[in-house]
Amino acid sequence: MQSATEPQSKIVIRSEPASSVPASSYRLALFIGFAAAVWFTLLSGWLGMTPGTVIAARHNVLFSSDSALWVQRMIGDAHPAAHVVHPIETFLWRPLCRAFQHLLVLFLPLDYAGLLATRLLIAAIAGIGVGFMAFLALHNGIKTTQLVLLFIMYLLFTCNSTAALPEHFGISNGLLSIAFVFPIVATSPELTAIVLAALIVLCGGTTLSNIVFPAVSYFHYCLRSMRTKLYVATAATVAGLGTFLFLYIRTWTLSHYIAKYSNLRLLRHPLQAAVYVISTLVAPAVGPTPHVLRVPGWDMVSYEPALEPFHMSYYFGFQAIGAIAWAILLFTCIYKGLRDERTRVYMWLPLGWLLFNFILHNMWGDEFVLYSPHWSWALMGLVILGAHDLSRRFIAATFVPVVASQIVTLFAIKHALQTIVQ
Repeated sequence: MQSATEPQSKIVIRSEPASSVPASSYRLALFIGFAAAVWFTLLSGWLGMTPGTVIAARHNVLFSSDSALWVQRMIGDAHPAAHVVHPIETFLWRPLCRAFQHLLVLFLPLDYAGLLATRLLIAAIAGIGVGFMAFLALHNGIKTTQLVLLFIMYLLFTCNSTAALPEHFGISNGLLSIAFVFPIVATSPELTAIVLAALIVLCGGTTLSNIVFPAVSYFHYCLRSMRTKLYVATAATVAGLGTFLFLYIRTWTLSHYIAKYSNLRLLRHPLQAAVYVISTLVAPAVGPTPHVLRVPGWDMVSYEPALEPFHMSYYFGFQAIGAIAWAILLFTCIYKGLRDERTRVYMWLPLGWLLFNFILHNMWGDEFVLYSPHWSWALMGLVILGAHDLSRRFIAATFVPVVASQIVTLFAIKHALQTIVQ
């Protein structure tokens, strides 16, 4: 038995050390990550992210996504409108996009090469995150058949329709996945600390609110004494609030950004916010059929058209079966993960991250599902942690309705996009 005073980073899920994980696990995880990158690239193209389409020409076409504006910033010289919220976006990701573009322009027209470059960058980072998640599943003893079924579900998540588009959501999804997995599978506390410190910069620099998860992970895994944790938590809270207030007062961008998208749903309409619990846990995996908001020149595919709140009645159809099946799988895995002392310690961070995002986006934000790539990996992480002893029969029984519903939803999104013209 491990002493409670030993650092938590020494705990491993399986009974054998991580170094004894067979080489085939690394190869399989690498293959799944590569397959995910290919899938995300194909998905963004299938949804119409090609030159001349409406989704590539303007923003707010699919779930309020700003992918067209993001492309203009990455391959053009457009200045980011929310540089305080995405501080390293053009500093780090723009050069990488342009590097891809310079390679692709040797074979493709300039406009297509630039757009494909942004899609490939998103797909690569999101795919790396999926590869890390697959390795965690293998590290947790999930067998190959169960692994394949679970990750087909994961790649067909409804929220991947926006995560695959050129914008920061796919990048954040990949980086946060790494921040979740790495401390669990790493055997070196020093390396864990270095990687998490780097991810604090990368996650927070890509989207400011996402600094929270790697920072809390660093606090959880890398600080050993309770006294040190107390000092660091106090200092980080004071510094964070001080920085936020300074930027809020001194920069027009942050104050405008907060005021523009503030919804305060949790305070003003708590019963309405309760419906979003379902949206937090289910909609990223199995979304209902979307609506099309008709505004001349600004038609948009949405789950909250004209700022109407998300309604449970949207699931009164075929996708309701898949949503229920996903909920059964998710809550079964949460129960098993919390019950098993080997995985319990790892369950609290993704659960806390779900709670954080539920509160945040019921206080601020417009289209709820747009932000869900920020926490969809946590849903899959909870499934991975609790699925190591689930039978193939049980997973297959949930797999069929979930995947069927996911496919129906993706085709519904595609069909809705095809009804929108410039």
